[in-house]
Amino acid sequence: MDEERTAALRALEERLRHRFADLALLDRALTHTSHAHERAAPSSRHNEPLEFLGDAVIGFLVAELLHRRDPEGSEGGKSKARAHLVAAPSLARRASALGLPDLLLLGRGEEKTGGRQKSALWADAYEALVAALYLDGGLEAAARFVSHEFAPDLASPQLPEPGDYKSTLQEVLQARGEPVPDYVTVAEEGPRHRRSFRVQCLVGGRLVAEGQGYSKKEAQQEAARRALPLLRLPEP
Repeated sequence: MDEERTAALRALEERLRHRFADLALLDRALTHTSHAHERAAPSSRHNEPLEFLGDAVIGFLVAELLHRRDPEGSEGGKSKARAHLVAAPSLARRASALGLPDLLLLGRGEEKTGGRQKSALWADAYEALVAALYLDGGLEAAARFVSHEFAPDLASPQLPEPGDYKSTLQEVLQARGEPVPDYVTVAEEGPRHRRSFRVQCLVGGRLVAEGQGYSKKEAQQEAARRALPLLRLPEP
């Protein structure tokens, strides 16, 4: 790890409010498989193994926060809130706020094909980051970070509900006499336990927007969300 990379990770530590005993662990959390494979590094040096652990740690800690927020609340309501809070768009937004996209180590091919702009990779890095915090500082360090990150959402009386962008897009297009959108899955990426889908939104055969998500439904919603402002349509 060179001096420039070390300095960038030390700056990230300030934003995370955690000083890593093993800085290489933080570096690994931000290393994509394409970079590791390009350098013929062992598989353990990219962040895929950390994503699985981070996903479980975030899910558990958010569930605990929701329980503490509303101990007598319904299981269904809290499950729905957790699903929204830990969904890829939510994690990608938090990753962007921390500056993770700029710190990702990508292979040349992934970089050339726009990998740094893929929100699914941001969400993956966020999960790996939480796993790195857990492994380096234990559950207390991970819980402190997750609590700080999700506090603004948990403090609101009503947790936000994800918009049904697909229905909004279809309804408004139909009202304008335009064809309904088609959604085409153009790529499936990532490990088997955490597949990422890339979907194109087509209107009248014309590509309007693309979206990514950990299910085809989620990717379609993201594609529709991105299409709305491009078609100058109101979001739900």
